[in-house]
Amino acid sequence: MRVLILLGCPEPPVLVPSFIYLTNMLKKKGCEVFVSANTAALKLVETADPEKLYIKNVGFQEIDEGLKDAFDVDYIISFVHNDAGVSYTITYMHKYKAKTIGVVFGREMKEDFVNTLKENGIEAYFVRAFHNPMPMVVTLKRILENIIKN
Repeated sequence: MRVLILLGCPEPPVLVPSFIYLTNMLKKKGCEVFVSANTAALKLVETADPEKLYIKNVGFQEIDEGLKDAFDVDYIISFVHNDAGVSYTITYMHKYKAKTIGVVFGREMKEDFVNTLKENGIEAYFVRAFHNPMPMVVTLKRILENIIKN
């Protein structure tokens, strides 16, 4: 299975560890992982894993570059915490024509983000997480149980 992960603005501290956790889980399940992210998020990921223990064999691209030439993926999993994240998630879904999951997160419920994603045919989850990654981990495990039947 080929999975594309979208990372936008890395302002919330929970984003990078959640991404690394998700990447690790996907790779353990035998998935091929690709990432489209903004420059700051890419730099934070590289800094968090300088030996490439978790991101080894992961394809990386700038988020805008990923909209130029789509490639085949089975799923898109997008971390969404602002308006731009909603827009990128919807745009990527249409460009890649892949089953898309939006993980909306933040300190407060963002019902409008969840509703907009759902109205556009995207499976959406809300996670109350900003500093503490554990609520995100629980949600990511549940998502992977649904998409990877091993």
